[in-house]
Parts: sequence; structure tokens; C-alpha cells
Amino acid sequence: MPAYFETGFMVREPAWHGLGIVLDDYPGREEAMRLAGHDFTLIERGIEIPGHIPDDSENPADWRLPAPITGWKALVREDSGDVMNIVKDSYTVIQNDTGWDIVDAIVGEGAKYETGLTLKGGAVCSVLAYLPEPTRVPGDDSEILPFVNVSWTHDGSGALSARATSVRVVCWNTQSAAEAQGERLGTDFTFRHTKNVMDRIEDAKLAIQGVRASHDVFMEYATELARTPITTEQRELFVCSLIPMPPEALISDRVRTNVEDARQSVRLLFSGRSIPEAHEQTAYGLWLAGTEYLDHVRAYRSPETHFGRSMLRAEPAKAKMGKLIAEVVAS
Repeated sequence: MPAYFETGFMVREPAWHGLGIVLDDYPGREEAMRLAGHDFTLIERGIEIPGHIPDDSENPADWRLPAPITGWKALVREDSGDVMNIVKDSYTVIQNDTGWDIVDAIVGEGAKYETGLTLKGGAVCSVLAYLPEPTRVPGDDSEILPFVNVSWTHDGSGALSARATSVRVVCWNTQSAAEAQGERLGTDFTFRHTKNVMDRIEDAKLAIQGVRASHDVFMEYATELARTPITTEQRELFVCSLIPMPPEALISDRVRTNVEDARQSVRLLFSGRSIPEAHEQTAYGLWLAGTEYLDHVRAYRSPETHFGRSMLRAEPAKAKMGKLIAEVVAS
């Protein structure tokens, strides 16, 4: 994880990975940018092809000088000198100040900052804010808040973007419904690395409305799931469908054991602390168990992939979970 997470802050609640600075409250923009690791700027530098000494020649007159490359430039961290990206001259970098200006525009309508972090040596910057409008699903005493995540990159891997999401406060799991609903409801906003990036600032302000809309849709869906009872047989069908067994002809004893172990880990979630007792036999309990497994219980190759799938990326398996639950309930 240290190779991926560089620095960052979290307000009140620590991150699951245990890294970063935990604050009692948001400290204001200047200090927040420093704690998030966003207090640096990028400068532009020309790039050159290294010089070359021809073979069989010791005459300095024959040495070739470095040749500049036209049409391209390097983006360099002013504080460390690290090269973040090589881009065309037409590319206009989004400085961290501009990223925060956009965040301020989006969260200016009652939202509060929750986290700010730097990943991959400054290649990726991210801020998470939430609207202080907690809601609860019937039978679950944990609060669900509408969140918006704004992130931007300095290595060419993506533009600045804002996404609406819902997070279950008890374990901070990303809710996959918000990922799918964000696209469907138009709550994903992208700001290209061009000179007119601030022209879309009014669109950014609409993201708050999108967060509320997405959150309301999720709460309606979650409440419907909470009021849908399931049988023990349906719960077992969900577990086996979530973690399918490969075809018999392609399976080894080792694979069979791994699948059974994974299924058992999901079964145990229903009697654990992450699922309220009232939802051990509801469709909402299936949702919580599936999200918990896919985000945190499922095996991962490294802390970096764990962080990415639970916090940064839309996961296909989570996007399909609503359909899976509907099929199980209808069985």
C-alpha cells in the first residue's frame, strides 16, 4: 500500500487501510491541500533526444548534440522534479488549485469535505465530500450519506471527473448502485485537460443535485430490498450464484476447495456485525453481504488492487448484483 498511497487526510473516521492523518474536522482549504499532498504545481519543460557519438570517431566535432523534440513537453513536479507525463504542446494541465476550485463549486451547497489524498507519487489526486443528510434503511441503524468523489490525474491516465456515490458509514463500503446510477442519471461529470476547463463550472454545480437524485434512487431501492423477505434456500442460491463453481471438467480439487471456502466466508457474513439481525433473511441482507464480499472479503493480489476495486473503480460484479438478487427473489 505505501507504494500506492502517498499521503492524505480523513475527517473523524480512519480509512480501512490505516494510512493517512485523521482529523477532528475539516481544517480549511490551504491546510487541507497540504495534508492531502496537493500543495504542489506542475511546470512545463521541453524535452530532447540524447546526443550520440558516432562509431570510430574521437573527434569532438563529430559529436551530435541533444536534439529538441518539437510539439511535445514534459510535465514536472516543481517541488520534487519528478516527471509526471509527456504530452503534446496543445495539452493544458489542470493544476491542483484548479481541481480544488472545481471541488469548491461542487460542494458549495452544504457539502462537507471528508477525505483528500494523493496516490502514485502525485499522479492521482482525490477529494471526497458528503452532504450532511444521513438516511437509514428500515431495520438498519447505520447511516447512509450521499457522497461525491472528485479526482484528477497528472500522468495522463484520466481527466478530472466527479462521481456521485453512496457509502455505508459502518464500513465505508462503496455502493455499486451509485456507480451504475451515476452514469444513468447523468451524475458523472468529466473536465478535459483544456484551457476552457472552468467553462463547465456550472455543470459541476449540478453534480450536487445529481448526488441527491442518485442517493434518493438508491434509498428507494434499498428500502424495497429491506422489505423483501427471503428463505434460507434463496440465500444459499445467492451465495452459490455470487461465487459459481466452474464446470466439472475444468475443475481441480484445489479450485473446488477455494470456491467452497469463499462461499463459506459469505455465509458467515450473515451472522456477523456488518449485517443487522433484521436483514439476515431479507434481500437487503443479500446486498450487504455481496458488497462486503466483493469489496473486502474476496481475495486480492495486493493492497493496491484492494483499494482500487473498493474505492476507485466501478466493479462489473457489483454492477450485476442487483440483477442477481432480483433473480434469486423471483426463484
